[in-house]
Amino acid sequence: MIGELKTAEVVIGRSYLKIKTSYFYQIRNFTPNMIPVSTAISDPAWYRPKDGEEYYIDKRGIVCGLRYEPLIVQLHGQGGCPCEERNPENCECMREYKQLLYSFVDKEKTLKAFEYCLNKFNADTIVLIVHEAPNNPCSERKALQEFFNCEELEYPIR
Repeated sequence: MIGELKTAEVVIGRSYLKIKTSYFYQIRNFTPNMIPVSTAISDPAWYRPKDGEEYYIDKRGIVCGLRYEPLIVQLHGQGGCPCEERNPENCECMREYKQLLYSFVDKEKTLKAFEYCLNKFNADTIVLIVHEAPNNPCSERKALQEFFNCEELEYPIR
């Protein structure tokens, strides 16, 4: 068991696993060592691979189309922020997402899946993708960052 993560760079097997968060708009600035993995219920059309394909590699060498289904949760309040306060601490949907994340996601299995993905594409960073920009407090981003003890990518991406 991996236990409490102290950093987003986790030793799995013989490699270091770096995890960050970002949003779909920023994928245009990614470098090939970053593997975007959608955590969104619905992805933009440009991110989706052709029918029958699991992923595609764009003209800049970025792997697109990957999703990790255990992190994708259908919440009751889809279609807008039901709390209307834009306060994730008081938001029923964000509490529900966090609870489901901690209750049902096998962290060790998830980290091994991420490690496999990094090895397959010879990359060094998994980037969990959400729809909302970092300045939107009502996002699964905070729960994912807490669960994986990771941070947002730094912008501009270098």
